[in-house]
Formats: sequence, C-alpha cells, structure tokens
Amino acid sequence: MSVIRVRDRNQVLELSFHDVTKYHGSLALMAVAVGFRTLQAAFAELFGEEAPERKELSILSGHAGPGFRDVFEYVTRAVTRGAYQVDVDYPVAQFDPHRPQSYAYVITAADGRAVEVALLDSFLPAEFYDYLKKGREQTMTEQDVHDFEKLKLALSERALALPQHELLTIKRIA
Repeated sequence: MSVIRVRDRNQVLELSFHDVTKYHGSLALMAVAVGFRTLQAAFAELFGEEAPERKELSILSGHAGPGFRDVFEYVTRAVTRGAYQVDVDYPVAQFDPHRPQSYAYVITAADGRAVEVALLDSFLPAEFYDYLKKGREQTMTEQDVHDFEKLKLALSERALALPQHELLTIKRIA
C-alpha cells in the first residue's frame, strides 16, 4: 500500500490509507480514499519526491463532507491550523444533481504554488448521489443503508486501485 510522506518539523511521517481510516472510521470511506489520492497527486505535482512541511500547506475543498475533511486534517493539520476552507460552489467538478458540492480541491504551498485536483465525473455512479439525497432526507431503509455502505466500500477500494489518470485531473493553477 502506498503512503503519503509529510514533514512535521524535523520528522518525516509516512501515512497510509489505513492510518487515516483509524482517525476517520468508516463513515465516508469513498471520500477518505479519494482525498488520500488527491493529496498524493497534489504533493507529487508540487513537491516531486520531497515531503512537504505540514504547516506550509493550505487547502480549499469543494466538498464539505467529513471524509475529505478528516483526510486533509490528518495529513496536513490544515483544519486545526485554520488553513482549511470549504467552498461547495467551487465551479469545477460539480457532479451532484441534487445540490451544490464540488469534487475539486486546491492545495497551496507556502510559496504560492498551487494545484487543483478534481475527481473525474465518471467515477461516482448516479446511485451514489441518490443515496446521499435519501440520507439527507432521512428516507433510507435498512436495505438502503446496507447497500450504500457496500457501495462506499467498493468505491474506496476502486479509488485506491485505479491509476491516477483514471481517477483525477491535476492542473497547476499557480
């Protein structure tokens, strides 16, 4: 399993997807997996093989969900440091037909270099958004809950297994 490398002062931490799930739990596994891959892609684009310093990263997330927030917090501590912002109206990767919610993320280094990482529109099936809507409306049956959990697990496994170019687009924006 691949890891994300990040510096915390003089120590280089190697954080795995499994490490992040210990922090987050299993509520939003798809989001944790996509967020994990997002950070891997952003770090590779901005820093190459170097491990970035946690305190020098800021994140704009187009998605307000706990899975994305938790992976970004666990790896960068951006939420705790006040370097995390959510903009569900971010104009890229607006795939949810039921509400504004972007699946795009901007990771910025302290020197101003920034990269936009967006989920490909083909990754999430329509039923995923329908389950989210049912959950917000509190109309999920026990079977819906079971089926949605299975779907989120399958999507997390797929997000971790796909080649990066089949999951994400990466665009240098500064």
